[in-house]
Amino acid sequence: MATSLTALGQVTGAATLLGVIADNTGAVVPGAEVETENLETGVTFNAVTNDEGLYRLSGLSPGRYSLKVTAQGFAVTSTPEVRLEVGQTARLDYSLTVGSLSQTIEVIASATLLNSETTEVGQVIDGKRITEMPLNGRNYLQLAQLTAGVLPAGNVGAGSRTADEGGFVAFGQHTYQNNVLLDGSDNSSRASGGPLGFQAQAVKPPVDAVSEFKVLTNNTSAEFGYSTGAKVIVSTKAGTNEFHGSAYEFLRNDVFDATNFFANRAGSKKPPFKQNQFGGTIGGPLFKSKAFFFFSYQGTLLRIGRSFTSTVPSRDIKERGDFSQQPVQRRNVYDPLLIRGSGANALRQQFPNNTILLNRWDPVAAALIKLYPDPNIPGREHLTDNYFFSPTASDDADQYDARGDYNFSDNHRFYARYSYRKQDSVEPGPLPLPADGGLWTTTVLRGHNIAANLTSTLGASKTNEFRFGLTHFPTRFDIPYTENLNPTFGIRNAPGDNLDDKLDHGYSRMSPSGYAEIGSRSFWPNINNLDNLTIADTFSWQISNHTLKFGAEHRRLKIFREAQRFRRGQLAFGGVYTSERPNDAASRANTGNGLADFLLGYASGGTYGAAQGEDVISPYYAAFIQEDWKVAPNLTLNLGVRWETTLGPFFPNSQEQTVSRYLLPEFYGTSIGQEGVQFPQDDRDCGCETAYNNVAPRVGLAWKMNDKTVVRAGFGIYFGQSDSISGEAAHYAPGPPRANEIAFPTDRINPVARLQVGFPDLPVGTTIPTNASIFVADFRLPTPYSQQWFLDVQRSLPLDIVLTVGYAGAGTRHLATTRNINAPATPDPIIPAANRRRLRSQFNAITVNENSSSANYNSMTAKAERRFTQGFTLLSSFTWSHNIDFGGETLANNQPFTAYRDNYNPGLERGSSNLDRRLAFVTSYVYELPFGKGKRWLASGPGEWLFGNWQLGGILSLLSGLPLDHTINIDTQNNGGRVRGNWVRNPN
Repeated sequence: MATSLTALGQVTGAATLLGVIADNTGAVVPGAEVETENLETGVTFNAVTNDEGLYRLSGLSPGRYSLKVTAQGFAVTSTPEVRLEVGQTARLDYSLTVGSLSQTIEVIASATLLNSETTEVGQVIDGKRITEMPLNGRNYLQLAQLTAGVLPAGNVGAGSRTADEGGFVAFGQHTYQNNVLLDGSDNSSRASGGPLGFQAQAVKPPVDAVSEFKVLTNNTSAEFGYSTGAKVIVSTKAGTNEFHGSAYEFLRNDVFDATNFFANRAGSKKPPFKQNQFGGTIGGPLFKSKAFFFFSYQGTLLRIGRSFTSTVPSRDIKERGDFSQQPVQRRNVYDPLLIRGSGANALRQQFPNNTILLNRWDPVAAALIKLYPDPNIPGREHLTDNYFFSPTASDDADQYDARGDYNFSDNHRFYARYSYRKQDSVEPGPLPLPADGGLWTTTVLRGHNIAANLTSTLGASKTNEFRFGLTHFPTRFDIPYTENLNPTFGIRNAPGDNLDDKLDHGYSRMSPSGYAEIGSRSFWPNINNLDNLTIADTFSWQISNHTLKFGAEHRRLKIFREAQRFRRGQLAFGGVYTSERPNDAASRANTGNGLADFLLGYASGGTYGAAQGEDVISPYYAAFIQEDWKVAPNLTLNLGVRWETTLGPFFPNSQEQTVSRYLLPEFYGTSIGQEGVQFPQDDRDCGCETAYNNVAPRVGLAWKMNDKTVVRAGFGIYFGQSDSISGEAAHYAPGPPRANEIAFPTDRINPVARLQVGFPDLPVGTTIPTNASIFVADFRLPTPYSQQWFLDVQRSLPLDIVLTVGYAGAGTRHLATTRNINAPATPDPIIPAANRRRLRSQFNAITVNENSSSANYNSMTAKAERRFTQGFTLLSSFTWSHNIDFGGETLANNQPFTAYRDNYNPGLERGSSNLDRRLAFVTSYVYELPFGKGKRWLASGPGEWLFGNWQLGGILSLLSGLPLDHTINIDTQNNGGRVRGNWVRNPN
């Protein structure tokens, strides 16, 4: 007979099979030979029991295996099939019967869902669910949300890992802390902002290329580190002894969609929507039972209609400068050259008939205003929201995956995989090109991921695994222009025009208040390159009832980023210079017109930017030891400790790299000077500290009360990576001061800039002007860490269902946040001069990146699971949780200048997190209808042709909402903040 237990583990997704061989009296049988064969590849693996009767087979690919046990004086005992899942440690104990080797006793056994070997908390998403579950976009990582305690990421904020990309929140940990390991190679995007910030993975294998994957959410072994969140262990498909393949095409089309309300209103056609996903796979043997290959391709073509409603100038304005047809709320316009009085008594004369004659037009404005389209919504030519535009967004992607497996011998096995992702997209703006509207964007993604693994069996009880991984992920957010258009329109002295770096395409952005903007997007081009190298080795040793595992890991993260913030410059036209009384707030609110200021070429403000960037290399080192101790047949202890550190970064191009060191003695010990910037002394001078004391213990207990009940508990500490917006790769804030994004001062009588003259000459670079807003970093930046614990009970129920009820909690510290450490010390609703009340009056806001936030999480979960048997599989879970923090998730919607009521006491913000979803119920199922060959009814004939091999499958998710944060963008306290509502009664 055989008994079975199961556990989960291993970074690459390889499975382990172990157990004890005994006779009918319970005495162990040393020297017994255990042979297992992969039923798909024909590859065999052998082990011999030690003096305690233990055997261990490691490095097994997920799949179906047969087992055979032989020992002198006993009949041969065999199991025709047992299935091993990704990362599973399955235990099969055999009781041999006295007899001869010519006799064979067949035992039916399977690895049960009850887990009494380890205390890891997680969920295996098997191949059946991956290929059969309905997935919009066919992103396998979305299925991670079937795991108990896993919730979708909030789709908030640029740079956030959205649920559409596979981002998720696991037991309260930030989305950014999840780590996806594709065949043991880190496939996570480790940069925020820009195109990388939206990506949960560098490459995205199609569901047809994924064998299965496992989501580990709590109390992982010491083998796992680097992040505080979930570990996603993905195993790709490999070739077998039989040639096999697939081909598919999935189609969605606007023919099946309803028409957009605003398109109907404008009399426009239904916005187009066309999604085609097509591809195929092929795999098989190169040499039978020796070498195998597998290849997959998926193409995606997506066309989505966007709908924009904007305010554009009427033809009267565009052709004659005639504002007389504008409604009262558009205000009268006044001549800035005809003014009498001064100061508060300054008074301008109205333009006759509210019309600006053509001879007064700025020549640059005269050229630019022609870019505006004419109003196209009937009856609204002279009103707001008078133009409807329905452009088409495009997103084209190709994904290639190639894998080879080679068995040198029964004791040495090797595989390698290469994946390539090519994606190009265009996201339109609210106005046709070249008017643009300031939102048109192009995205270019090129993802490369390499994984290689060599597993060696060293005798009956020792295994060594060496793995190599490399991710190369160059990306670029850009604007859809190929040439510099500023000279075409006569725009002069724009930032970036004279740098000769081939990044001067597009043209400067013009922002007349009350109307749609024209010009290029502000924060582009944004160029990012990520390289992530992983080298690791793990040695496993079975000693009596102890399984020891030792290992070391090195990662080398290199990030190059060039973010062109306001590279083309921006000019704002607020209606100040065509208002009646320029120094009277009430008059400015009711007279003047932003587009009139624009036609005159009088800019009231703007932004003059320059390139921001970083080029850093950040090394990471870790070592661990893990012991799984079988204290008794029904009691297992999992004990481990991990040490890890991220060294201070170094700069390949140190002469181009600056470190922010400002007048902040509490952060840097001494004052540096008004210039505020110091160049590194060499390529290792990062101005930061390295933590060498990141020691993370792990402990767990699994107690098998009886054959149907297991109780488990565990505790662990996990160190992560900072999810700060800047410098998350290197634990510091890189780049020159962002003071070179200068907002022009406001002069309500004399224009800040004349459009025909061009952008004013302003100091940029390393000089910090008075009243500049700057960004700095706390050089200490302690490593984020999370203490996590859990307790659960597993119970085997009828119908092959296992019920798990558990509690899990976490306390996370040193989370990244930002705050303004130069906010006015006291509010003053009477005197608006905030700078006089700042601690450092020569600066405006000083935003510091620091790891000072914290979070607490508690949850109760219940999960029912049935593996696929007799044509039916079920996975259903309910989660109650409460996530409390202050500071929020930086990659979501943290707003550094206004997030805190009191920047000097951020703990006041402690409350429900912006990630908090209190209730979640998720269920998924696949049911094969009982019709067709091998089924109960209609096994042959026409009935089998029509109704055979159909199945039902679905996912149901019921989630409570995210907390709301009500604010009004009014600064009543004159402290640079916003107004929040008070909670006056229970909203329920």
